Amino acid sequence: MSASPAVGVAVTLLATSLLVAVLVPFRADIGLLNVGFIFLLLTLLIASIWGRAIGIFAALLVNVAFNFFFLEPLHNFTVQEPRNVGALAIFLAVSAIGGGLLATAVAAAQEARRRQAEAEVALALSRALGLETQPENALQTLCVFVTSALSNPGAAVLVRGPEGWQPVASAGGDSSRRLPDTAERALADRAAGEGRTLGMGGAVPEASRRRRIVIPRGREAAYEPGRAVVFVPLLLGDEVRGVLRLDGPLGDSPFGGDPWRLLDAVASEAAITLQRIDLAREAARTEALSQADQMKAGLLSSISHDLNTPLAGIKAAISSLLDPVVSWSPVDVDSMHRSIGRQTDRLIRLIGDILELNRIQAGELTPDQTSLSVRDLLTRAVQTTSAEAEGRSVTVVADDSCRVVGDELLITQALVNLLENALKYSRPGGAVRLAATASGETVEIQVEDEGPGIPEADLPHVFERHFRSGEVRVPGSGLGLTIVKSFVELCGGSVSVDSSPSGTLFRIRLPADTESHVPV
Repeated sequence: MSASPAVGVAVTLLATSLLVAVLVPFRADIGLLNVGFIFLLLTLLIASIWGRAIGIFAALLVNVAFNFFFLEPLHNFTVQEPRNVGALAIFLAVSAIGGGLLATAVAAAQEARRRQAEAEVALALSRALGLETQPENALQTLCVFVTSALSNPGAAVLVRGPEGWQPVASAGGDSSRRLPDTAERALADRAAGEGRTLGMGGAVPEASRRRRIVIPRGREAAYEPGRAVVFVPLLLGDEVRGVLRLDGPLGDSPFGGDPWRLLDAVASEAAITLQRIDLAREAARTEALSQADQMKAGLLSSISHDLNTPLAGIKAAISSLLDPVVSWSPVDVDSMHRSIGRQTDRLIRLIGDILELNRIQAGELTPDQTSLSVRDLLTRAVQTTSAEAEGRSVTVVADDSCRVVGDELLITQALVNLLENALKYSRPGGAVRLAATASGETVEIQVEDEGPGIPEADLPHVFERHFRSGEVRVPGSGLGLTIVKSFVELCGGSVSVDSSPSGTLFRIRLPADTESHVPV
């Protein structure tokens, strides 16, 4: 209906009076039948606008006016000819029935339009939410949708946590992101506990407050004096996922001026979205736990043999030295001492790799970026691995003026790991070459060996934790290259690898220090 019943009654009285005033002077020329049709049209028009009840009132009123002003004797309610009594009864019945049927048809058409608008708006909301890949963004989109559809100042989705109700998405002004105060918390608790929409102040249209509309699923809207705000529980089955807080006043919805159907659709979508967020977080936690378990299993599997081998070697050497039955020569004793030292160094490196990787993952490493001489870095790495390089040719080619910006300890350790890797995987007696070249704002450091190379299928995985190529098996934890990549990237650089059957070439690219001027 477009207006209240009182307006319909007033318009009916006025329209009937005007129509009588216009038709009475011409009643002899128009004819009773035409006058009846005109009054019937007025009745149908009023019924189509104000509904069945006002339509019946109009039918009675025009019947009385027709009798009083147009049937002989005029200006009284007696009927001169008996046949006119039946005509008046038929006219009244046709007017009332026709007005009622038309009012019913109009109401059905309006309901159909409302339901079509409801379906279109719900579909638009569903499509908008479907385009969002992140559930959190979907909630934000939902809040924007509500404020646009209802023309209200703000909307927010609140969930209950350890510290009470907290907004997880909002739209509108800055106040829409506010934390609920004591009164709002109490109202949100009631709305969630009772499973019904609650509000306070002038949050909804006056007509809606007066009618106390019953929300779908039996949630009755109640209002209290105070601030204009409404809390809509977000129900999924019998479970309350949160509440939707709407700052009032609410405007008309696309559902024919009644906001509650829209709010019901929005509440359902919001509850489903909150469930998606919970499921996504649970899946992420499950995936993280699964990856952690896999990492632990892989770590134990990878290092168990690597830890056991040097420990067994150390134990065997010490047991041999302590055996009173065997008289060892000084050369044998020295050899076993050296073996113990090498195996101990191997253990230290293995444990160091594990500790460094844990520090990287925990975010505890912060690089100290300084200007560094590349030749000094390469020389220090060669000196550190001198024991492993015994009997090998290790060459360094780098200009003294070539400098990079990075953390000295991290870059040195990365080079040591690459050099140890080259020495382990190169053929016996094979040479290892270290070189550096500057190109613009980048310095490229190369570590090249003469080993059997890495299979092409394994190249994308060489920097992964615990990865070991299936072609060649040498002692190690499988963490060395992972640490290289992490250290270099922490210093703002990158690392890559190329390989062929004649050898493997690792490239480290670091930012060049173009501001330092070191004499050659």
